[in-house]
Formats: sequence, C-alpha cells, structure tokens
Amino acid sequence: MTLGRFPWFLAAVLLAGWAVSGITLVAPFERGVVRRFGRILDPLPPGPHWLLPWGIDRVDKVAVDRVRTTVIGLSNAEDAATPRGQLVTGDHNLVQVEVAVQWRVDPAKVAEFAPVADRAETILSQVVEGTLGEWAGERPIDRLLLEGKVRLATDLLPRVQERLDRLAMGILVADARASSLAPPDEVKGAFDLVARSEAGRQTLVTRARQEAETRNRAAQAEAYRVTQEAQTRAENLKRLAQEDAARFLSRLAAYRGAANPQAFLVQVWEEERGRIFAKLRENNGLGLLDHHLNEKGLDLQLAPLGPKR
Repeated sequence: MTLGRFPWFLAAVLLAGWAVSGITLVAPFERGVVRRFGRILDPLPPGPHWLLPWGIDRVDKVAVDRVRTTVIGLSNAEDAATPRGQLVTGDHNLVQVEVAVQWRVDPAKVAEFAPVADRAETILSQVVEGTLGEWAGERPIDRLLLEGKVRLATDLLPRVQERLDRLAMGILVADARASSLAPPDEVKGAFDLVARSEAGRQTLVTRARQEAETRNRAAQAEAYRVTQEAQTRAENLKRLAQEDAARFLSRLAAYRGAANPQAFLVQVWEEERGRIFAKLRENNGLGLLDHHLNEKGLDLQLAPLGPKR
C-alpha cells in the first residue's frame, strides 16, 4: 500500500467501525430504550438490533426483571422540622416508621422510566413519604401500633401506585413492609405497657366471647332436647288419649248392644279394677290392701245400678 492511499484506507476502517457501532444486543431480561438525537423511540425487545451509528442513536438498557428495594423514612433531609422517620398520627402523637418498598420497572412503560432512571428512587421516596404521612395522620397511634404492620401494604400500595402512574414513572410497586413501627424511644416503655394491657384485654374479651358462644350452643342444644322430649310426650299422650277414646267408644257400643247391660258393666269394672291393682302392685302400693282383703275374705262388688228403694 502506497503512502498516498493510507489516509483513504484509514478513513474506510474508521467509517466501518462507526457503522458497526450501531449493532447492539438486548438481553432477555432487558428492554432497550433508543434516543435518536435525544428523542425517545419505541423500546427494543430482547435480541440483536442494528441502529444508526454512535453519535446518532443512543441505547439505554433497562433490566425489567430486577426487583429493587428502597428503604424510606419520613424525610431524608437532616434539617427537616420533624426528626427523620417520625410521623404525626391522627391523635397528635409521634410514631417512628421505616418502610422497605420493593419495586421494579414496568416492561410496557420502560420508555417512561428511562428519562428518570437516575432519580427514580428519589422521586419514589418522596411519593412514599407523602403517602405515609397521610396514612399515619388518618389513624390514632393505638390503631397504628396494633394493626399498622399488617395493614400497611394493603392501605399504602394502591395510593403510591396511583401517584406514580400520574407522574409517568414507569414503576410497578410490588410490596411495602414496615421494618420499624414504634413510638419514640422516650415514651416506648409507656406504650409497651399500654400494648400489653390492650393485648390482655383482647384476650379476656376473646375468652369471654368463646365462653358465651359455648354456653349459647349448650343452651340451644338443651332447648332442642327439651323441645323434642315435649313433642314426643305430647304425641304419646295424644296417642294414648285417642286409644282411650276409641276403647271407650267401643265399650259404649258394646254396652248398648249387650243383652244384659248390668253384667257387661260388672265385667268392665272387673277389668278396670284389675288394671288399677296391677299398677299398684308394680309400684308396691297394694301390699297392705291385699293383706286385709285376704284376712277378711272381702271382695269388691259393683253395686247394682238403679234407684235406691
């Protein structure tokens, strides 16, 4: 190669290298955000891509599967009016809060995230801090200390996500957990005593409710048993009454059709007396009467019916 052709060869190599600089590879867990002279284009899916060379197109690769954690107190400023990590509750008490928020980039809105990627955590912290202040200000401190850690994610996440969407952050908030939720150290002992007393009260209330439910179920079972016994007794008495009525009507019909009504009545009397004496013997109530009847040879006879003369 002659010396006169070397500059052209060097220019060709540089031009080829500049053209090759437009080749980019987006990993499966990433999305590529292309800026062409500062204007954001549609995101690049995973795979190889050939763009305009360096200086024209710029590619920012954003990991969309990475779950990030940001720890947030009330304020990150050291000169804040309220000490760091303290919130004012609805009943004008102070509570110390520290929240760990887990979030990731929304793959469908990666173009919104790319311009604010370098300050995303700062904006997220400010949004969560403001929402935390509202959340604590709506509740008394007793309720916060007893239910705050359980209710935090349910109450906080929808509000935070709505505000991030309005800001076009391209962020999905996955979870929020209170790593610290307690009164200030100066009054922590008093609040712990109140919490223990409240826990004891709740235990007694729960125990009383369980005992009341147990007694209520026992009373219902007893009432059901008594009702069933009363119904069974009533049905038995009704059946016996119907049988007695049927037997009486049968005897009445037999009496009316008897050739010797007086003898029929004597027979009925003997039958009924025998039934009564049998029951008395079963209950040991006829011993003395039997003894005197046997000694005197007495017998009960039915007096003849008719007018006395």
